[in-house]
Amino acid sequence: MKTAVTWVLLLITAYGSDDFDFEKVGAYDTIAECHVAATQTFWEVLPTNTEVLCIRTEGFVDETNFP
Repeated sequence: MKTAVTWVLLLITAYGSDDFDFEKVGAYDTIAECHVAATQTFWEVLPTNTEVLCIRTEGFVDETNFP
C-alpha cells in the first residue's frame, strides 16, 4: 500500500469563539488547484464569520487498483 495526498477545501463558519462548523467544498490533487477553486468560488463574497482553507490530507491507496 502507498499513501496518496489530497488537498481538501473547507468552508469554516464561526458561531462564537468556541463554536465552529465546517463543510467540505471539494478535493484537489494540488494545493494550487485548491487555492484557485477557493478564489473562484468565494472571491470577495464570504459572509461574516466564515473562512475557507485548504488542508493537506493523506490516505492509503491499494496498489492493486493501479495498472
